[in-house]
Amino acid sequence: MTEKKALLISAERSTFQGALWGAHDRELPLNVAYLAAFLEFEGFGADALDLQLQLDADAALRGMNFSRYFIFGLSANLSGAYAAYRTADLLKKLAPGIPIALFGAASVLKSIALNECESIDYVILNEEETTFRELAARTASGGDVSDVRGLAHRRGNNPIENPQREYLRDLDSLPFPARHKFDVKQYFPSPGKYKLMPQFTMLSSRGCNGDCLFCPRLTGKGMRFRSAGNIMAEIDMLICDYRAREIFFVDDTFTADRERVMAFAELAAGRKIAFRVASRVDMVDEEMLAALKRAGLYSIGYGIESGADEILKINRKGVNTQQIRKAVETTKKLGLEARGFFMLNMAGDTRETTEKTIAFMASLPLDLVNVQITYPWPNSAMRQYVADKGLAINNEKWNDWTRCRGDEAVFTQNDLDADYLVETYKRVVRNFYMNPRFILKWLSRIRTYHDFKYAFLQFLALAKSVVGGRAGAKTD
Repeated sequence: MTEKKALLISAERSTFQGALWGAHDRELPLNVAYLAAFLEFEGFGADALDLQLQLDADAALRGMNFSRYFIFGLSANLSGAYAAYRTADLLKKLAPGIPIALFGAASVLKSIALNECESIDYVILNEEETTFRELAARTASGGDVSDVRGLAHRRGNNPIENPQREYLRDLDSLPFPARHKFDVKQYFPSPGKYKLMPQFTMLSSRGCNGDCLFCPRLTGKGMRFRSAGNIMAEIDMLICDYRAREIFFVDDTFTADRERVMAFAELAAGRKIAFRVASRVDMVDEEMLAALKRAGLYSIGYGIESGADEILKINRKGVNTQQIRKAVETTKKLGLEARGFFMLNMAGDTRETTEKTIAFMASLPLDLVNVQITYPWPNSAMRQYVADKGLAINNEKWNDWTRCRGDEAVFTQNDLDADYLVETYKRVVRNFYMNPRFILKWLSRIRTYHDFKYAFLQFLALAKSVVGGRAGAKTD
């Protein structure tokens, strides 16, 4: 008899529909690949299924034989929570005896997900590997799961959140993601998010040392790092097995450990691999960026958020506009691409500070700008801030998780209203992306039919966000 396996499903039903860049990404679900590799390393069989690749996801599931599986894992972003719910409902009809565990960014919902979807049996809180492994082991043996740390479950009809599990400290001990379980040729970044193809995503650290008010802290406070040698071993594998030419490091703060970064730059210098990263403006310097450029770095994104120092302070960013300007100008001085991420309607914002942010954005030599209207994630400090301040919320949108994409207002404050916020969002898109200089620059980067096709689709998405998009309905 064949040993039964875990079936891990990325439940997103379509390519990510981001507010700006990312509208046409098709990204390999790295967390699913990590969990599959970890389970197999621990002695469990694991298959992976990515529903975004299916023309008809429901039909694909109905056509499967589930007799070989003993547990389902569903992964979703917060915006894809309802897609995960629909998938869970269908799986319960097709295989009613198999338990379903939700993981990924949607797990920030915790017991909310258990209340919203009866078909979900468990939610893996935060980091999934060791909690899912223990859940799988107990499920396979028919054991009690009620005391598994890092797990939300039900006791009768009541959701219970068990104590948190400690985060993995030794990231080098994790096996590399099981990318072989996916058809890697089916994945691609949207225009503006790559230089060379094939591009692969990698994660070199987990967690964040910041204390930003708006952050949902999906991977925990404090950082854990893979060693430079371990990172290079994975890059070498990707070059050898998949002919990788570019890496996108999805870490929040790639440069947080300077010693590690410099060691990585030295190791990577002869590999002829391009890569891009994200970081904080207070965790880079000219020597470091120059070393990374020699190693293949061509683009770095900074979480700038606001151009008003008072708003940066209220939101606990830990940086100021002088530091931001220095980091961006140093980046451009070295010939690197600089990307800036901004937020509207941050805690404490007014029309004056918003206009200050727009002016600051325009004054920086940024190659790409991404702006979002703040969405307070469930169980986050920002959501508590809105409640504590008694700010006006849109009752229709506040608990609609699809609204987290950043193109509409779900709460208002001070002299900011929803219509102003949405129009300001559109103004940024028009001013930055719809000007002839930017369009000509972007056209010069088109090399292939793939580039042309998705650049055109991206342009349509941007134009739609300016002309139409979601309206800023009144708040109550």
